[in-house]
Amino acid sequence: MSRVVFIGLTTLMLAACGPADQTSAPEAAAPTAAAPPAVAAADPVGAWTRIKIVGLTCGDNCYLRIQPIEGGEPDDVMCSADLCAPWFENQALADGVAEKTWEVQMGKLDQLDNAGNVMDDNFPAIIAVREAN
Repeated sequence: MSRVVFIGLTTLMLAACGPADQTSAPEAAAPTAAAPPAVAAADPVGAWTRIKIVGLTCGDNCYLRIQPIEGGEPDDVMCSADLCAPWFENQALADGVAEKTWEVQMGKLDQLDNAGNVMDDNFPAIIAVREAN
């Protein structure tokens, strides 16, 4: 898993660097653990969907298993929202996550394998998440 995080973080850091970043101090460029991949596309702003998070699976990537509140089949999705980072780092959901109802905005991400190859450039992903009221 650490190799996956290192490869993913290196790719993200290189993609995010611009000319101004090249003069940054080394400590400013240090990677943070399990940074999510960049978002490729998103649903319209304000398009929130109510879901339950029913599981987490990690391999080359980490995936949340979500169940729509309105019904339908559960789905495995990636997540680029900040809230997902600690779950992915620990490869476990925090206590109480599965008991809550969440609202998410969906988008698409590049799904990468261990070597950094794009397996799917249009993989479903959560781009924003908040606890439902």
